[in-house]
Amino acid sequence: MLNKTIGTDLKPIIKEARKLAIDWKHGFINYDHFFVAMLKNECLASSYLEHFDAGKWEEKVKGFYPADSKKTIKDSVPLTIKAGRVLRHSFTIARFNKEKKINTIHTLIAILSFENAVTQAFNEAGILIEDITKSYYKKEIKRFPPTIKPIRDKMFAAIEKFFISARWKNKKITDLINNATDLYLYQQYKDSATICSVGLSLSPVNFELKSLLAYNYVKLRDYESSLTLLEELTKIKPEDATVRLWLSHVYDVMGNYDAAANILDQLLMEQPNNHTFLNNRGFNLFRQERYLESVAYFEKALQQNPSFAYPLNNLGFAKYKLGEMEKGLSLIDQSLDLDKGNAFAWKNKGIIYKDQGNKKEALKNFNLALKYGYKEKYGNEVTLLMEEIDK
Repeated sequence: MLNKTIGTDLKPIIKEARKLAIDWKHGFINYDHFFVAMLKNECLASSYLEHFDAGKWEEKVKGFYPADSKKTIKDSVPLTIKAGRVLRHSFTIARFNKEKKINTIHTLIAILSFENAVTQAFNEAGILIEDITKSYYKKEIKRFPPTIKPIRDKMFAAIEKFFISARWKNKKITDLINNATDLYLYQQYKDSATICSVGLSLSPVNFELKSLLAYNYVKLRDYESSLTLLEELTKIKPEDATVRLWLSHVYDVMGNYDAAANILDQLLMEQPNNHTFLNNRGFNLFRQERYLESVAYFEKALQQNPSFAYPLNNLGFAKYKLGEMEKGLSLIDQSLDLDKGNAFAWKNKGIIYKDQGNKKEALKNFNLALKYGYKEKYGNEVTLLMEEIDK
């Protein structure tokens, strides 16, 4: 049925994606094979792909998946679950405009509808789904109906757990973890949290479900609930750096700076050159208005990764707070050259212009912060700053 909905614009792209998968001996076609095929061939989506280099993306996607040199790849290369979902979602998107066949624009939007490497690259280029829909549909649409649904919304009762076999239980837990992960990637955090809770009613000590539930709570800004879970998880697996990093973030957000600093210092003892740990430790000091101390951590993070946009932005704002306005703005602009979708950097620029009395530039940058999701990610700070300007 789906094959009948594939338009003439998309068919050669799917054919090219299949060829790439065969040539690279991947043995499957994933959504990023579609993306590389779009970059290599003229199509309806081409006008939205001018920021991306086909050669670089070929090498990137080739490296994502190990080639099986011993395996003979036949023409019947299967789609991955994600690739199949992208095509089905494309059809949902096409129907929004009463189109009967899907094209590369629908498929590109479907790819950008969940968290992945392509979406990250578009965010860094400052290109959002609504930028594409404004051009194609003549109106801004941020989100189309998702294709992922929670597979269960009821907790497992004691009588159910009593009668199920160990094999069935393991399969059900795997299904729930996969579903919760997919929902998380589609930013359906409430649904993902529900599935995690359902899974935990069947397997109360499952570490993967508990950690994913904690991450969902962070995304929902329910920090109290996430804190309880993350503290528990660090006791169960104290060696898990990812959980500890999330816990340090929650401590920071909640104002427990010493607890956050202790975790980050421990992580840096284990990995002294980790640019993320260095940036987060610097930001921990920054939150406490210890700007001069924070600079050394941001600079070291940039020594380890000069293209890391976050410490560039943080260093710029710290420099501004230390009285170096021009240097600060220059560094923030450099960070935005690397990641135009960083709402925090646009907010920082807005604050600098607001402090200097340049209301027009302040509002321009605050609006860009909102465009790139500041409110959804961090809260109402930018809105309140804009209200202060309007008073």
